[in-house]
Amino acid sequence: MTATKISMPRSPVPDAVLAFADALPWPAMLLDGEGRVVHLNPAAAARAGGKLRGRPPLEQLFPEYGAALRGNEPWLGERETELTRETPLGPVHERLWLRPLSGGACLVVADETRMRELEATDAQTARLASLGFMLAGVCHEVSNPLAAIYSMVQILQANPGLSPETLEKGLANIAANVKRILDVSKRLSDFSRVGDAPRSRFAVDMVVEEALVVLRQDHRFAEIEISHRPDPESVVLGNPGQLQEVFFNLFINAMQAMQGRGRIAVVTRHPVPERVEVEVRDNGPGIPPEHLPRLFEPFFTTKPVGQGSGLGLSISNEIVHEHGGAIRVANHPEGGACFVIELPCVRGGHDDL
Repeated sequence: MTATKISMPRSPVPDAVLAFADALPWPAMLLDGEGRVVHLNPAAAARAGGKLRGRPPLEQLFPEYGAALRGNEPWLGERETELTRETPLGPVHERLWLRPLSGGACLVVADETRMRELEATDAQTARLASLGFMLAGVCHEVSNPLAAIYSMVQILQANPGLSPETLEKGLANIAANVKRILDVSKRLSDFSRVGDAPRSRFAVDMVVEEALVVLRQDHRFAEIEISHRPDPESVVLGNPGQLQEVFFNLFINAMQAMQGRGRIAVVTRHPVPERVEVEVRDNGPGIPPEHLPRLFEPFFTTKPVGQGSGLGLSISNEIVHEHGGAIRVANHPEGGACFVIELPCVRGGHDDL
C-alpha cells in the first residue's frame, strides 16, 4: 500500500489576506486568536526592526499597541482607537484599526501626524482670518465717529466767535460720537469675556421678565404689544445677567425692525426633559434670506451707520453657546422674524427664583 503524502499549509492565513496586508502602505499585522503576531507586512517589519521571529504576543512586539487595544473583551473584535507616542523626533499621532478575521484579526496603523499638523495650521489660519475680519470691522466702526469728531473740532477751532447754542450743538455731536466709540469698545470687551462669570440655577422666564420690565419703561416700546407665555419647569444653569443681555438684544432688534410699532410674542416651552426653548417672534418685515447665514457674524449689520455696531447678535450667540445652547433664526411662515434660544434644562431646584 502506497503512503499518501499530505502537504501542510504554509501559513494559517490565506494567501489573499497576506497579499492584501503586504500591499498596504501603512504598517499592518495579522494576529491569531490569542493575540500573537503571525505576519508583518513590509512597513510593520521595518517598524519592528526586521523580519518576524516566531509568534510573539502583540505586547512584546509593540507594547503601545497592546496597551491601547487590550482593554475590552473580546479585545480582538472590531476596534478603532487613537494613540500618541513619543519618539526621538517628537510626538507621533496614530490611528489603530483592528478588524476581526477568521481565527484572528488584522491590525492596521495609520500615521496621522502630518494630518494633525495640517489641521492645526488650518485652524490657526482660520483664527487669523477671523481676527483680520474683526480688526477691519473695528477700524470701520471707529473711523466714522473719529472722522466726525475731527471735522467738528476743526469747525469749532476755525470759528472762535460761535454762539453758545452752536457751541453746545458741536460739543453734543462730539459727545455722541465718543459714546459710539465707547460702545464698540465695551461690546468688544464683552465679546472677549463671555463665559467667565459665576453661574447659578434659575428659571429662564425670570430673566425674560426682567428684560421686559425694563423695556416696557422705554418710550420706544410704547406702541409695541408684548406677550409672554412662561413655563415654570424651564430651569437652566448659567449667568442671569448674560442671558438677560441676549433677550435685550432680541427685543431691541425686533422693535427696530418693526419701527416701533407691532407685536412681540415670547413663548417658553419644554419640548423634551433635557432642553428648554424660548421663542421670540415679531410681526415685522422679516429678515432678507441672503442675510440669514451672516446674521451672527461680528460687525455684520443691516442698520444705518450709527444705529448698530453689528456685535449684539454676535455676542448673544457666543453667550448662548457658552451656556451649552444654540440660537436658531428663521422667517415665520405668517410673517416676521422668529428666534429660538435652546438651552440645557437643569433638573431639581433653583437658587434664584
